[in-house]
Amino acid sequence: IATGSQTKFLPIEGAHCEGVVTSTEMLNLTEVPRRLCVIGGGVIGLEFAGIYRSFGSEVTVVEYCKEILPNFDRDIAKRLRTSLKKRGITFKTGAAVTAVRPTDGGYSVFYEEKGKESSTEADLVLMAVGRAAHLKSLNLDDIGVAYTPRGITVDENMQTNVPGVYAIGDINGLCQLAHAATFQGFRAVNHICGTTDEIRLDIVPAAVFTVPEAACVGLTEEQAAERGIAYTAHKAFYRANGKALTMDADDGLAKILCDEQGHIVGAHILGAHAADLIHEVAVLMNANATIAELSRCIHAHPALSEILLAAAQA
Repeated sequence: IATGSQTKFLPIEGAHCEGVVTSTEMLNLTEVPRRLCVIGGGVIGLEFAGIYRSFGSEVTVVEYCKEILPNFDRDIAKRLRTSLKKRGITFKTGAAVTAVRPTDGGYSVFYEEKGKESSTEADLVLMAVGRAAHLKSLNLDDIGVAYTPRGITVDENMQTNVPGVYAIGDINGLCQLAHAATFQGFRAVNHICGTTDEIRLDIVPAAVFTVPEAACVGLTEEQAAERGIAYTAHKAFYRANGKALTMDADDGLAKILCDEQGHIVGAHILGAHAADLIHEVAVLMNANATIAELSRCIHAHPALSEILLAAAQA
């Protein structure tokens, strides 16, 4: 079963009115809206905010949490928000959207912020508050497949409680990323064929294609603390990297987290080509490598990857 996911809609007045669209409709627009309001400061919301700001739209992002990208490292999220603000994007964080209402000139998006009701005007509203497993019409109860509102319940081999029935990708709610779905598929097929693999489904790089890019793999500092993992954070900055300076892309940093034994448990990058750089750390984590081993690996100069080397040596 691989029926994917669908856009979530807030249960508010006007959520399904004509001027409220999803990421699918955003890709099919024939005109650039003069004013765009993005409900949700997650990956999808920020990517479209950046795209349409570069096209010339006045963009406002309204996010319920105190910070954008709530599942990302806080340093990365804060720095990215600062960078996007410099590009002209307005942010309303800690704001709960309560209604979308048509006006003579477009739409008013109402939200509560610090106990006060405010609103922002827009010609188009993007609903980007996450995606939900596409369970509709599967009739799972008919064959006894267990599921929750989050998705179909599976084991480590992607098999459901019904032998021979597997579920991969967004439908199981484990990790809503296309590349995660691909490797979940590999795991399912391997199990069907009786083959053991060493795929680490707990090590999944993720990227946000904004300007600058953001990327991560493994644990954040907050997650490490919640799990009682004693860790150290090693940082390096783009402004100290020769290649970044020649590219006029000195805005950013890399952060590598390691446990008491020096094993890498997470990494977080903000800056040019972050989505590419994160994979060096992902490979090392799959090999259970230490930060000391990374610090001994010769990197080409000048190259952006030296930022990771600098972080390891910090």
